[in-house]
Amino acid sequence: MARDRPANGTASPSDMETLPSLKRQRTGPHGQASSSNGGADMQIDEPVPLINEVIAIQDVPKWQETTEASFGGIVAIRFTQPIAFDTDPPVCSLATGFIVDAKRGIILTNRHVVGTGPFVGEAVMHDHEVVEVRALYRDPIHDFGFLKFDPRQIKYMKLVEIPLAPEHARVGIDVRIIGNDAGEKLSILAGSISRIDRNVPEYGHMTYNDLNTFYLQSAAALSGGSSGSPVIDIEGRAVALQAGGRSREATNYFFPLDRAKRALKLIQEGRPVLRGSVQTQFTYMPFDVAQKLGLPEEAEAMVRKMRPHDIGMLVVATVLPDGPGASAGLEEGDILLRINGELVTHFVMLEDILDTHIDKTIDITVVRGGKTIEVRAPVQDMHKLTPSRLVTFGGCVVHNLSYQLAYGSTLPPRGVFMTATGNFLPNLDESMGYVIERIADQPVSDIDEFVAVLRSLPDHEPVSVVTYSVSDIHTKENTTVAIAHQWYPISMYTHNNQTGLWDRTKIKRHSRVANFSPTNIRLPVLSDPRAGKAADLTRAMVGVSCSLPLSIEGINKIGIVDYGVIVDAARGLVVASRRTIPLSVCNLALIFGDSLCIPAKLRFLHPTHNFAIIQYDPQRIGTNNIKQATLSSTQPRQGDAAHMITYNRTSNTMCVNTVVSNMWEILVPIQYPPHWRCINTETIQYETKLPSDFRFGLVGNDEGHVQAIWMPFMRSHKSDTVAGLPPRYILPALEALQRDEEPRLRSLGIEVRPNSLASARAGGLSDSRLDEVQQANPDRNMLFTVARIELMSKAHGVLQELDVIISINGRLMLHIDDLEVQNTCDALELVVLRNGKELTLQVETTEYDRGVDKLVFWCGATFQAPYMALRLQSSKAPSGVHCTFVAAGSPAEQYELASSYWVTQVNGVKTPDLESFERAISECPDSTYARVKVISYDLEPQVLTIKTCYHYWPTSTLTKDPSSDSGWRSSED
Repeated sequence: MARDRPANGTASPSDMETLPSLKRQRTGPHGQASSSNGGADMQIDEPVPLINEVIAIQDVPKWQETTEASFGGIVAIRFTQPIAFDTDPPVCSLATGFIVDAKRGIILTNRHVVGTGPFVGEAVMHDHEVVEVRALYRDPIHDFGFLKFDPRQIKYMKLVEIPLAPEHARVGIDVRIIGNDAGEKLSILAGSISRIDRNVPEYGHMTYNDLNTFYLQSAAALSGGSSGSPVIDIEGRAVALQAGGRSREATNYFFPLDRAKRALKLIQEGRPVLRGSVQTQFTYMPFDVAQKLGLPEEAEAMVRKMRPHDIGMLVVATVLPDGPGASAGLEEGDILLRINGELVTHFVMLEDILDTHIDKTIDITVVRGGKTIEVRAPVQDMHKLTPSRLVTFGGCVVHNLSYQLAYGSTLPPRGVFMTATGNFLPNLDESMGYVIERIADQPVSDIDEFVAVLRSLPDHEPVSVVTYSVSDIHTKENTTVAIAHQWYPISMYTHNNQTGLWDRTKIKRHSRVANFSPTNIRLPVLSDPRAGKAADLTRAMVGVSCSLPLSIEGINKIGIVDYGVIVDAARGLVVASRRTIPLSVCNLALIFGDSLCIPAKLRFLHPTHNFAIIQYDPQRIGTNNIKQATLSSTQPRQGDAAHMITYNRTSNTMCVNTVVSNMWEILVPIQYPPHWRCINTETIQYETKLPSDFRFGLVGNDEGHVQAIWMPFMRSHKSDTVAGLPPRYILPALEALQRDEEPRLRSLGIEVRPNSLASARAGGLSDSRLDEVQQANPDRNMLFTVARIELMSKAHGVLQELDVIISINGRLMLHIDDLEVQNTCDALELVVLRNGKELTLQVETTEYDRGVDKLVFWCGATFQAPYMALRLQSSKAPSGVHCTFVAAGSPAEQYELASSYWVTQVNGVKTPDLESFERAISECPDSTYARVKVISYDLEPQVLTIKTCYHYWPTSTLTKDPSSDSGWRSSED
């Protein structure tokens, strides 16, 4: 099956209440017999096989003939579902199907393979010919669907049709399940049918579950990839369709083929497959359970007489609110007796009537509490209850609430369902399934209303979004979001019945600029007298909201809300942590006193120190009590008094009085994939452990000046540590911005780490140097070692890892801050200790590249030039093109391109940089294989073949553009 679909093990009422089926019995050890006289001459005869063993032995040649004859009709399906839809996330997977019409090229498989949303796939024949398949039909509720291929493309193999024969499914018959089990093409597994009337298996909440049908049950151990396999009897007929199972119990569930056979006949005749519904779910209950619900004895006698092989009746399990069944007066527990005067005790009979009475009214007779009740209900077109459109924006996917999800939560099938939250509401758990009820105080009942409201929202202005989870319909949540249309382009996909594709339409937003007037605000004031002058620092703290629209540079798309400090109120400059703002591709907003949210833009991102500077428009703020913080340039010392001003867990301001305990170089371990880390930075620690409970705070001295900004430091995209960042690292960049200049920094491109004098001495440090260092720095017996050298820097090839830096420009390097001289020098003279010898080296610096300036999107993967963390962590750069992200359900994922690969060639064309890569991929036609030569992070080369799919994964670029509000320009704009 396409994915593991374990049932939850809940037995249906018929499972629990019916008598066990008759089974072949074994009364003793087979083959044992005694002599007729029972005397001392007793002997043991040769074992006599049981009748089923004799049959099995005799059937071996027949089964071999049957299975071999079936091979030409069974295909492996490689497919992707490129966009999340309903209960299915985007995915690449394997499954099985079998040909049911060789002339027309029709393959039968499961609905959960074809999916109800976008589908891209190919079928691999028995002789390994490959052909594209498209979605032809998927049932609205049952687990079957058809794929279409062009049989003319099969040149070397004779196609085989496997006939559908649901009428031959019987308890006790031996079957073979032939399919792509666990990725093994044409694995053959044996079993026997033990049930033909079990209720539908339950796979859990927020996933696909069938309804209004029987299932067959068998004992066979199948696994991922077997979905869609035919269940074949000894005559080579498909009596059922493999659908799911419980792997631990080796139990498998087969879908009966009655409705699939009907649908195939209609498709072959060119007629629509009509499906009717009264929005009511039925379940099969044995007679003894029906008696408890009030089934009269005379009614049971009548049913048993007319249907002598039946053991139960259909009972109403769920009636959707406001649906035809509810309007007619059906209730849970009603026992179905007749429809239009005809006795109905099986699902096939029920659906035959519904499918032939669409837009008509039917008479339904039920038994409720012993009384016979007649109701009339209109029959709806079930296809109209199945979403055929979806909307994407900012990674979020919405569509009308599906019939399936409505049944799972007993909701009317209406409303806007969010199947992927993306950057729109990143803090909601999409596995809970959320329905959007209102946006900007406007109700939205379908995606047309949703799109109309979304288009009208002004850029970056906060609006409220009211949602509720289908898992908890009693609780509503109100979330404030600010739509950034640059990162939230709106597209609508509509299912095309002719092509099977979902056609994309770009939706332009209204040109609506927010009209605003200055808003008066008042930031919290701390009244704690222990804080002294530092109490005013509360009026410099603001909330910072950062959402990352893209996953690049080893950092996943995330949304973070933390704090920052206002350092220039006139210019609107705010300092925040790089844990909060890790990338330059971001959407920013500031929150003042929990009362005003306004957009902000990034001005500076320090390449090695843990801070970013962002800017807001001061004109958006009216009367206020903001007081910008004064950053102290004085180096604090151990024992200095400090007042940490922060927010507690209830968002109230508070003061923690403490003293400086230590200053040390923060050492953040490397991570894979490489991402930004703070390096070459000294941080401040404090005596009390209490500050470690807080993620952000301003540490003021007795004059009320900031001696450190207490902030989080990124360890991975999921974890961090906290420490105090001295303002001296911030002041050079801040002062440049205050002069209306862009901060420009130079760097050696190295990472250094502390090295003890004992270690340096063991490496050959002379006694004279040892004395010189100890006299110059009596507080710390420390030098610094080159830990990593950035690829493509001018230091690469001059410096070497493990070099011990003794001096820079004639001055001993005793402190990490001695390296800051690199920021303003074109070249430095370094004396290093290498292999026991001192060397004097002239090393040129390089201007920081200011981060990523271009991204290329192709086949669902994101490519960029090697970024600083990657250059620092890699020993070799095989190319100037690095894959930084691979989207789920994309061709890149399907054909195993990884997010750490370097791309060196495309179709034999070398790609040393992004420009050559763009030219190479522009020559790759749609729906063709591109040969891509890659080298892994561990420098292992390989060649991949990636099939393009521009319909769902078009090629585009994102380029840095300072003139844009977001700082970026997309080729799709």
